[in-house]
Amino acid sequence: MASCSCCTLKVSLILFVVSVAFFIVAFAIAFKVFDDVIYSEVNKAVRLEEDTEQYDRFIELPFPVDFKVYLFNVENPDEIISGTAKPNLTEVGPFVYKQHRKKTVLNTNSEEDTISYTQLETFEFDTDASAPLTEDEVITVLNPALMSMYQVAEEFFMAGAVDQCTKSTFPAGYETLFITVPVKDLLFKGFNFCKNDGDDLCALVNDIVCKIGSTKRNIDILEDLSLQFSFLNYKQREPDGKYTVKRGMDDITTLGHIDAWNNMKFTQYWGESTTCSEVKGTDSTLYPPRVTEDNAFYIFATDICRFVEITYKGEETYKDIDGYLFGTSKETLRSTQENPEDDCYCSKLSKDETGTKSCFLDGIIDMQTCFGVPVLFSFPHFLWADEKYANGVEGMAPNEDIHKTYLVVEPNTGTPLKGVKRIQLNVAMRPVTGVKSMLQATRAIMPLLWIEEGVALTDEYVDKLRSSYFDKVNLVDGFKWALVVISSLLLVVSGGFVIWKKFFQQS
Repeated sequence: MASCSCCTLKVSLILFVVSVAFFIVAFAIAFKVFDDVIYSEVNKAVRLEEDTEQYDRFIELPFPVDFKVYLFNVENPDEIISGTAKPNLTEVGPFVYKQHRKKTVLNTNSEEDTISYTQLETFEFDTDASAPLTEDEVITVLNPALMSMYQVAEEFFMAGAVDQCTKSTFPAGYETLFITVPVKDLLFKGFNFCKNDGDDLCALVNDIVCKIGSTKRNIDILEDLSLQFSFLNYKQREPDGKYTVKRGMDDITTLGHIDAWNNMKFTQYWGESTTCSEVKGTDSTLYPPRVTEDNAFYIFATDICRFVEITYKGEETYKDIDGYLFGTSKETLRSTQENPEDDCYCSKLSKDETGTKSCFLDGIIDMQTCFGVPVLFSFPHFLWADEKYANGVEGMAPNEDIHKTYLVVEPNTGTPLKGVKRIQLNVAMRPVTGVKSMLQATRAIMPLLWIEEGVALTDEYVDKLRSSYFDKVNLVDGFKWALVVISSLLLVVSGGFVIWKKFFQQS
């Protein structure tokens, strides 16, 4: 009997050792192997590999981007010109467009793990989303083409000559500093000017100034060589350059990173070794998986010829999916340099409202190096900018909730759940040397318009994300915990059986 009992104890010990080994293996499989399998599957699903859904979505976004424009109606143009009051502005909008994006692949480079492409945007006015506003809405605004001509001509001491020739340069109704025009003419359709069909002094002035104007971003050259101005038609006129981005085939952490733009790793807009000149970040549509709170994202935007950094701000839920919120902050448009004059935040190209080429205060970036004309960039309503700018005009009401740029991303897959980019274009309103009508003009940084470019994952793609990732994770989690529970039960039972055999049965 004793030998039989000893044999039974040995069997129990063997079973216990086997149970311990099984528990260790089960634990490793549950919390290492299963996680690695899921991670590997996510990597395969999100990298840019041909003949996959991810690749097709990358080439052509399957749903339009919401593109909203808010214009500022000028309520007191005469008082601004006479210098008797601040600009009084009323926001009008949004005018909503459906922005469609389609990429044309130029080549792929397996050795560099990159894909090169151009991207074309087209815009379709969204009548329902804009209602009750229409593109035929009439608005009073600063004449951007004339103001730019004044300020550019001022550098050549020709602003007075331009002022004398406005009636021959611009059609009737567009020859004054403030114009009342349909929104569609301002944004995409455009309005004509610089039709040079004379042989007098004004024809000579037009020939000089209009040739300079023809090289600017917002100008289209017509068949008769006259010019057409619009704020936004350039976006759908031609692609905004050649992008070369990482595919994530070799290193998933680089997925979507822009390796070069127009074959350059540094732009020529901001000068060498400045914080703005580096080409980096993504185009805001593609991010690598395994996002953490320590990540910082860079969004490269050709509209402003530079990148913008967004950092972790917290967690946010979208359609019952938990995401990480990244956004801009008070520091976004402030120089990181001890001396801003050494950096791109102080280009000293455009004159401020005092008529001086000096550094703009926090929250304003001089975009002349990018646009070719004295245009200033800020966040809408001068959010986070020096209070001097908002106080210089009537009608500003900065609000983080509706004016910041942000992104909500699902951290495990890197899927953007929703996000918006927001920018405001401004001009320095001031007297221009040689323009008699502006000698007493109010001095202020004057907003022209602001744009919101946003996307939110549709219900269809939320369901796809759930089925392609979360349902699989839940299934694996079920197996994982079942394996852990079963191995734990075997360990407890076998251990209990050893204890019983050792201490209770022998007694």
